[in-house]
Parts: sequence; C-alpha cells; structure tokens
Amino acid sequence: MSRFRAFAIVILAATLPLATTSSASALPRTDNLDSLGTVESNQSDGENLSAEAHAAERGDSSFVSVTWSIENNGASRVAFDWPMGATYMYSRVTSHSGVTALSPVEGTRFHPIMDSEGECLCSGSDSPDFKVHIEPGEKVAYWSMFSIPDTIDTIDLEIPGFDPIEDITIS
Repeated sequence: MSRFRAFAIVILAATLPLATTSSASALPRTDNLDSLGTVESNQSDGENLSAEAHAAERGDSSFVSVTWSIENNGASRVAFDWPMGATYMYSRVTSHSGVTALSPVEGTRFHPIMDSEGECLCSGSDSPDFKVHIEPGEKVAYWSMFSIPDTIDTIDLEIPGFDPIEDITIS
C-alpha cells in the first residue's frame, strides 16, 4: 500500500465517524442518520430507488467526506453498479467514482479524490462498505471523499441516475 493511500485512509477514518461505529457490521449504519435531502431515480435502471444525502463533513483541511445512501423501495433485488464516472480514469471500473459534488455558487464540479494508485477514495470495490446488490426495502450507505476549498460551504450532490440533491451544508 502506498504512503499516500495509507495517509488518505487515515484521513478518511478521521472524517467518517459513521464508519467507525461499535457495530460489528462492515457496512456503515443507515439507521438514525440525518437526512439532508432525498431524490428518486430518473432512469429505468434505478426504478424504485431513492438517493439520500446524510452528511457532508469537512476535516482539518479541504477534505470533505459525504455520506449518502441508496434505498430500494421496490419488490425485487437491484444491482447498483452503474454510477461510474468517465471524466477521470480511475483504476477500478466498479467504483462509485461518478458521484460528484457541485458548488452551486461557483459552478465548480468536484470529482472524488484519486489516490496515487489511481483509485477513487469512495465506496468502491476495495472498500469494506461496498455493496452492489440492494435487497427490497434495504437502504445501503456509501461515501465519497472530495477536496473542496474551505471557502465553499454548500454543495449539490450529483449521483448518476438521480436528480441532484441540492443545498447540502458542509459541517
């Protein structure tokens, strides 16, 4: 593991308190999370799915950790493996690298941080909280790490296949 990746994981652990609960589960908890906004899917692959933003937390630097979830409101299992980004060539195809943050005031789009190995610092195939299949009635929490200047205090979260979740305050 590269030094940068190890450093990024330490930073991530410090900025993602939801992932460090006393629960024995590897997945971040989804119960009792705040809701900063919810949207329904706007594409056929995501029928019966809703996306929800839970937290946008700034660490001691420009790192902003965003916790978000997908809920399956349908009657059948859904594969949630399609929010990949094509802007940057992350080394893993099966990551959630397509989730971006947008500064509504500046119009600047922020993509998940890429480490020195070309991997997305987000819920991806190497992450312990990565889950592709979402069962009926299940809500799965994911996360994304961005580098957002401290002059920006509000973002819109853009998850491919969903309308933006707007006006999320960074705490």
